[in-house]
Amino acid sequence: MLASSDVPTEGLAALSAMPPENTITDNVTNASASSPGNNANDGPHTAADTQIEAGEPSITHKTGTDDPDHEADIGPAIYPPALENMEVLGYIKDKNGIDYFRDIGCSASIHDEVYFVFGDTFCKNSAGKSVGTTSNTIAYVEDRTNFLESEYREISNNARVKAFVPLNDREIRFEEKNENARVVFRMFGGIADIGVVGVIWFQKSIKYENGEESYRGVGQARLSTYSDGSIIVERLPPLLFGPNEPKIGSFSTLFYKGHVYLWGDGPKGQIMLARVDQYETALRDRYEYWSGSDWVQRWHDAVPVLHDVQHGAIIHTNLFGKEKPFVFVGVNNRADSMVQIGAAAEVQGPFALTAVCQATGIKNDKEHKCCIYPHIYPHLWASNVPKRELMITWSESPPGGVIAAKLKFKIDEVAAVKEAEERKRAAEEQETRRLASIAKEQEANFEYGFVSDESDDPRPRRDRSEGRLKTGYVLRVVRTSSDHPTKP
Repeated sequence: MLASSDVPTEGLAALSAMPPENTITDNVTNASASSPGNNANDGPHTAADTQIEAGEPSITHKTGTDDPDHEADIGPAIYPPALENMEVLGYIKDKNGIDYFRDIGCSASIHDEVYFVFGDTFCKNSAGKSVGTTSNTIAYVEDRTNFLESEYREISNNARVKAFVPLNDREIRFEEKNENARVVFRMFGGIADIGVVGVIWFQKSIKYENGEESYRGVGQARLSTYSDGSIIVERLPPLLFGPNEPKIGSFSTLFYKGHVYLWGDGPKGQIMLARVDQYETALRDRYEYWSGSDWVQRWHDAVPVLHDVQHGAIIHTNLFGKEKPFVFVGVNNRADSMVQIGAAAEVQGPFALTAVCQATGIKNDKEHKCCIYPHIYPHLWASNVPKRELMITWSESPPGGVIAAKLKFKIDEVAAVKEAEERKRAAEEQETRRLASIAKEQEANFEYGFVSDESDDPRPRRDRSEGRLKTGYVLRVVRTSSDHPTKP
């Protein structure tokens, strides 16, 4: 991984599976679907742009019953959510076979390349000997169908995994002069794929041997990816938010319709919401904050949008239907390890959370359930949304790892019938258009003297009415750069 920790601000201003053996399947008993959530998040409920982007993420985890033509099991999940079952898939492991102790485990698909981002990673060599701790690491998922297996692409000669976001020269000198302290970057909010690059917001702290920490603020980095999984990381030198300001982007991030939406802890501990144009993420003065009725320029005027939650993420999906496309998956602050889920019509909520299951350990937490506040994250790229299957991960208590599980939600039968009728109607309309196009082409062929597509003409088959070459290929253009917007 190539890294640059000192990038000129001017250059950034415009950017701003198959389950493993011995998997565990639990049948889940839920409260009635009509019962209220156990954590009502009352918040603003004003008009916001909630247009659904076309399509859902690709489905990579399929079993013998995952037949796309099997209409009986396709449809949105019932809401409030209720589980049909939960299947614990196992640990997220490294291809080199080393059993790393690590936490967080959020993921991102950047230009179709998938990565897991971890927090403190306790590194070992091939003999199992500890070689030190890296505060943030990134692992590449080469095969989506085997998403439990990832790989660290850069490991130093002493077997220590290299940091995802590196230290700058000043921070390196600080650690050299202070052997009892280290600079720590924590990345709970995940990576936002803004189309040109991936952007990540991280918390910077100084951690001392006695356990004390000194929080310094929120920084930002961007990454570019390559098809072999390698990345280039560029770090924005100054911190965007100081120690007495909101931790914007450190809770969750979501790219939606040209804006990055960022959740973070306010100075009083409640979660507030900000947004910024996708090309202006590096410009502090371009951030806006949700006031309860509108987007405002001062974070002091922001209101809480999530209450009594410790960790989690907000995703955009049709899992619970088109009317509630914004879904929270996480954990509350009650230390009960319960997976909380809520959906809303608008990005700012309100989210009424329902506990659907408990995050349990595999090796280290049989008696203590899981981490008191497990880092719970959803992963749409590894989910089968039409079949109401959502892949999530959570962290065990130290020393532990990151565990993956598949949640299967109960179907909303009324909505499923309605959506099946809509799919049937759409298919019929598509077939009508196809037949009309064939008839039009045959009419054009007759007009120009072509009586059959089975012609002896050696030239490529063409639409003779317009002279366009017809092929069976679809070109996909991936943006690798963009023009910087003109500054006002």
